[in-house]
Amino acid sequence: MQDWGSSVEKGITGLPPGKILAVDDDLKALQIIQAALQEAGFDVLTAASGAEALGVVRDAAPDLVLLDLKMPGMSGREMLQEMKSQQETGNTPVVIVTGVDQKVDKEEAVRAGADDFLAKPIEQRELLIRIQALLKVKQLHRDLERTLKCLHELEASRYVEGSIQHSTNGPLGTILIVEDELLERAIYADLLRDHGYEVLTVSTAPRALELLRLKAVDLILVDLVLPGMSGPELINRLKTVSPETPVVVVTAHPSSHYAVTALKLGAFDFIVKGFKNEVMLHAVRRALEKRQIELQTRTLLHEIKTKVDRLIDQQV
Repeated sequence: MQDWGSSVEKGITGLPPGKILAVDDDLKALQIIQAALQEAGFDVLTAASGAEALGVVRDAAPDLVLLDLKMPGMSGREMLQEMKSQQETGNTPVVIVTGVDQKVDKEEAVRAGADDFLAKPIEQRELLIRIQALLKVKQLHRDLERTLKCLHELEASRYVEGSIQHSTNGPLGTILIVEDELLERAIYADLLRDHGYEVLTVSTAPRALELLRLKAVDLILVDLVLPGMSGPELINRLKTVSPETPVVVVTAHPSSHYAVTALKLGAFDFIVKGFKNEVMLHAVRRALEKRQIELQTRTLLHEIKTKVDRLIDQQV
């Protein structure tokens, strides 16, 4: 490790505050990193093994993890894989500290979810620049997620104030639920039926596509994680099979990344599992209103075209 002068002298200013976990079985290297990060204003936690680090991540919720790959017992790669597989810790950025000859390990770490790499010996300036960038990105994600949550809550409250009036002339619309979890599928179906909707349910994407070839629906609720064919793959297929039907994505991952992915794929909206009933009902109502407006617009345009064609025929 080298080049450990003052962070201010090196020109790294405006570092966002944060809690950093440094993981390395080399205690001397760990002490050097700890001292440098504390000098830069960070709250620093340390761990000397993968197992110990997992405990710290779960208990202390650090903003970023510096992780050595080569450690006895649970390796850095195994610790990273376990950490990224958990919903509570999966969004925490991880910077892998690795030797230049560990190309295979780096490739495995990328697949496991590593966010960045630093080669040993580490230079302070480069370390602080990488940390600064990742913490700023994480803060932006937090701000976006907070904004999205506030928007959903605001719209849900507006929905509650207006409330849906039950139709006496039949169901408010036909909704297809694509969800592989039996309990969640039943909960969604009961909620929507109780509020006047006709509901169809399937557990896989292929079954959804098969059903849509036989019956038209007004709205599709899609889980992002499905067996066989994923939710994103299904949404792409729906562009061909049922292109005019709005899709609302249901995801277990409260992350702006998943929200943006769903919207880029063409979904009308997304909701996070664990939602209040009003949130789903509001999202469904908005999607069906959009579909109704589109259908009315298409009908109106067709009527106008018919009248214009009739007038042209009368003039000829």
